[in-house]
Amino acid sequence: MSDSPRTPAGQWAGTVTHDGEVDDYTVTFQEDGSLVVVTQKSTGTGSWSVTGDGAFTFFLREEFNTDVTQISPTGFRAAYIKIGIEARLEDDAKFTGRGKAVVHGPDDTVIYATDAETDARRVP
Repeated sequence: MSDSPRTPAGQWAGTVTHDGEVDDYTVTFQEDGSLVVVTQKSTGTGSWSVTGDGAFTFFLREEFNTDVTQISPTGFRAAYIKIGIEARLEDDAKFTGRGKAVVHGPDDTVIYATDAETDARRVP
């Protein structure tokens, strides 16, 4: 019998903390390594992969909804964020992670970057 590595495949509800703010999100990690994230202000897609026993990384591009005017801490209008997170399954129902969020303006220029921490619980 072979042991397959634990994966985050499934749906999760979590929070991400950055710049003194806390934002809620849901993310679905698909079996094929893709992901979809939804927040109150945005949606995004990306990919994930297992990097070790209970460890995984995920990357996504999160686009702000057209009805949202998001201004970065540097005073510029934000269009999308590229996010990279190194995460660890604490058990089959919780993960935590840390990474970087790079905010881009409508013309694709980088307008801001920040550290991010996240934790999430599996949605039954």
